[in-house]
Amino acid sequence: MRTPLALTALVLIAFAVAADPPPPSHAPALPSPPPKAGAAEIYPDSTRTPGATNTNIKQSNIKSNICNKGWSTDSVRPGTGVTKRIKRETMAAYGFTDATHYELDHLISLQNGGCPACVENLWPEAYGDVGHPMKQNERAAWNRAHPGSTDVLPGALEKDMVESHIHDEICFGIPNAKMSSLKKKFPPTVTITLARGQEILTTDWYSCYLKMMDGNKPCD
Repeated sequence: MRTPLALTALVLIAFAVAADPPPPSHAPALPSPPPKAGAAEIYPDSTRTPGATNTNIKQSNIKSNICNKGWSTDSVRPGTGVTKRIKRETMAAYGFTDATHYELDHLISLQNGGCPACVENLWPEAYGDVGHPMKQNERAAWNRAHPGSTDVLPGALEKDMVESHIHDEICFGIPNAKMSSLKKKFPPTVTITLARGQEILTTDWYSCYLKMMDGNKPCD
């Protein structure tokens, strides 16, 4: 026979079990990242190339470096002895053997505060696409002969345009700031932060390119 004390303990245990809701059967699903504007082929593998910044370039000092007319990417660009080794290693990591149709590109460009020699900021970016392998001069000639065509996926030359435009938006509003040669064709109309410009380049640079082509809409 249970004593009154034992019965009281059982009642309390039963009440506690009934009061606590059962744990969820599984953790809530994390939200999926927004879809990118372009084909997967034009972006780097985010696990290998997530992007990396130059820690010496900050929002607080862009007037003295990337937005300064006296500053050049040559001041931070690594020598060919460094880049050739990184290119070999990066091409091998991506499974590429043909270097003539690609350039070793900084995901966050140097003019936008990207890390010069960080492997995680470099990847082999094609000038053409899988169906249309092209060298740099071949892609430039094709673009001139087919303005506005989407028959070939965008590549390194198109991303170069985005990098220049992002730079101009970062420096827009700074008196006497350094601007790219693209300013005349795609003048900046808004100011964005250094961090935001770097975010655009690491997440979906092609979305910015589409905005530029659509009446020079801002990449903000």
